[in-house]
Amino acid sequence: AWSRRWVESKHKPDYGRFVLTAGKFYGDAEKDKGIQTSQDARFYALSSRFEPFSNRDKTLVVQFTVKHEQNIDCGGGYVKLFPASLSQEDMHGDSEYNIMFG
Repeated sequence: AWSRRWVESKHKPDYGRFVLTAGKFYGDAEKDKGIQTSQDARFYALSSRFEPFSNRDKTLVVQFTVKHEQNIDCGGGYVKLFPASLSQEDMHGDSEYNIMFG
């Protein structure tokens, strides 16, 4: 049911598609499933909303894990935290964001 929580952008018709899989190596085929890019040499755009919060006077920790299984020379992944006003289906590289890392 990951596709009910996550929204793939339709800004560009040639964005790559995501799949749910444990990948090529894993400990448990069911428990280790995650969202994976499915096509080489593509741009991807996926987002999920979360409830508003405040970390005033507290440390904010944002964490993600990447498991690179492709044998490619160039590529990578990153996370952006967008404002609540983001149009998820129109998200693209120039969409306004608050924090980016990766």
